[in-house]
Amino acid sequence: MKSLHSNILKLMDQIINQFAANIHKFTFSDQAFTRCRKLNVIDLIKVILNMGVGSLNNELLNAFPNVNYRMTASAFEQQKAKLKPECFKAIMDKLSHARSELKLLDSQYLVVAIDGSDFNQPFNPESENIFKDKDGRIYCQVHVNALYDVLNKLYLNLIYQPRQQMNEREAALTMLKDLNKQEQDFLVLMDRGYSSFNLIENCNRLKHCHYVIRTKASKGNGGAIKEIAAMPDHECDIDLSCQVTSLHRYYITHKDTEKFLHLVLHKKRHYKTVRSKNTQDARWDFEDLCSVKFRVCKLRINPPGADNEWEVLVTNLDCKQFPLERMKEIYHLRWGIETSFRDLKYDLGGVQFHSKKDQFIYMELYAHFAMYNAVSLSIAACSVPKTKRKYKYQIDFKMACCVWRQHFCSNDNSKNNFIDLLTNLVFYLTPIRPGRKDKRNLNALS
Repeated sequence: MKSLHSNILKLMDQIINQFAANIHKFTFSDQAFTRCRKLNVIDLIKVILNMGVGSLNNELLNAFPNVNYRMTASAFEQQKAKLKPECFKAIMDKLSHARSELKLLDSQYLVVAIDGSDFNQPFNPESENIFKDKDGRIYCQVHVNALYDVLNKLYLNLIYQPRQQMNEREAALTMLKDLNKQEQDFLVLMDRGYSSFNLIENCNRLKHCHYVIRTKASKGNGGAIKEIAAMPDHECDIDLSCQVTSLHRYYITHKDTEKFLHLVLHKKRHYKTVRSKNTQDARWDFEDLCSVKFRVCKLRINPPGADNEWEVLVTNLDCKQFPLERMKEIYHLRWGIETSFRDLKYDLGGVQFHSKKDQFIYMELYAHFAMYNAVSLSIAACSVPKTKRKYKYQIDFKMACCVWRQHFCSNDNSKNNFIDLLTNLVFYLTPIRPGRKDKRNLNALS
């Protein structure tokens, strides 16, 4: 395999300088950054990328130790307001393509996962992200839909949505169609919230898309597809073909004679001007009557009689190349996006913001995801020494973030500084303990 970019620090500087030279593509006005000011656009981008968990004044103090070069928080905010958040998304995109050769499953499939995560922002009554919880509490929360390369540990795409109006399936379709344009076979892993006939059929029709989607196994808690709920209580692997229609009259007429007929309710087939808030609206992009084909794998994940005994996966992978045992291993890879969210939020400081405005919140979020890619690339460039200890070891991501920030703010992209960065990264190792479990305590503000 070819090596990574020889110097990630130098690559980051090259990307920033490239965007600075064409900064008007990412500003709200053509007059922005034309005057000579204490804070130029290169330093502005670097400071935003390198922001940690401190207050804004503390971050500016760390970025500009010399008081003669330091600006006030107000001056910094005025410069930042000229910049579009998409500038940092473009930096993230550049870093996601920095590897000269990607890790692929079976030397063929790029393995990606799609999932969403909520980020709480400081309350702003003018925000588009105001969310009212069931208990009446009102706060601001943005939902981030992410496309993550689980083998290479890089974020490839992001879509923001207000938490109150989030639509994860819509975002997933947008990201999958964009990824399909790259002419690279890929395998996407998704959890139960994404399972739908429309998404499955869209994946079936995308040329380079292969998928593994977890779906519900029983009729309880929202219900599974009736053919899946009727599957026997043992591991099995079957092919299903479901007839899906958006025509209510056709469904009523044929539901008793056609065994695998399903009705998709969506707004195009509702003729009332006013509908109940409980009306089921689901997206359907295809013919009024369509055959949706997929493979169903039912797997045992716990001993008989335990809660969540079964796991059901919907896929279009070949059963000979990917038998049941291998399907378990492949779906387990999806957990990589969960741990990446944890690392980004708590090790990289992705839950800390330095403003209330939505524009600045999006900007800092993109910057955090870009920095995640930069740290991940640097970790991948390291060679972890092999030992004869009980566990294998990996680089501690939290300390890797600290080391990266220190070397990045030094403004030294020399080869020696990058080698020193890698040396420091390898100093902080943590054991890999397979099979560890910890209960997830979830709440709306977590």
